[in-house]
Amino acid sequence: MHTSFLEQLARPRPDPGGGAAAAYGGQVAVALLTKVLDLEGRRPGQTPGFQQAWEEWLASARRLAEDFERLRRFDVEAYRRFVQARTSGQGLAAAVRFAIQCPHDIMGAAWEALKLTALAGSRCQGHLLADLLVAAELLGGALRGAYHIAQANLPWVEPAGTREEQTRELIFLLHQGELTMAQVSQSLMDRAALQEDLS
Repeated sequence: MHTSFLEQLARPRPDPGGGAAAAYGGQVAVALLTKVLDLEGRRPGQTPGFQQAWEEWLASARRLAEDFERLRRFDVEAYRRFVQARTSGQGLAAAVRFAIQCPHDIMGAAWEALKLTALAGSRCQGHLLADLLVAAELLGGALRGAYHIAQANLPWVEPAGTREEQTRELIFLLHQGELTMAQVSQSLMDRAALQEDLS
């Protein structure tokens, strides 16, 4: 019998956990983004340049969807490796690297998806802006959620210098992603308000 990811997530066991949930949030966001890009790409009467742009952005969104799916599965594997390494006392350093790399990559994918959301929002029809705002909020949640998972694993990183370097990198990625999200959300809300004024 097939068990959905949400059913797996609700089970009283540690995996899948917060990292996989963050990646799943990114998947949901990119699904909405893909819908908008596909609708716009099919809209008749566009110039060839615009048509090509929508097609390229749609291809990028589909790659991001694959990335989030891979990272959702990888997060579960990374957790299992971490638990096994702690139990056996072998390979802990490598397992910790995996446990931090996965949420780091989720953050990076969310940031890239936010940039793509900005591009879509700059040209899409007004009635699609609300969907993009939902996507942006979900991507912001994925970004911050993955950061919290990575942060929880940082105390296991040795030596301290490496831990501090990774902390700085994660904070930089978080700040850049949050800045992008704020800009995207404001731009989408400004366009939506303008659409209301013109109606």
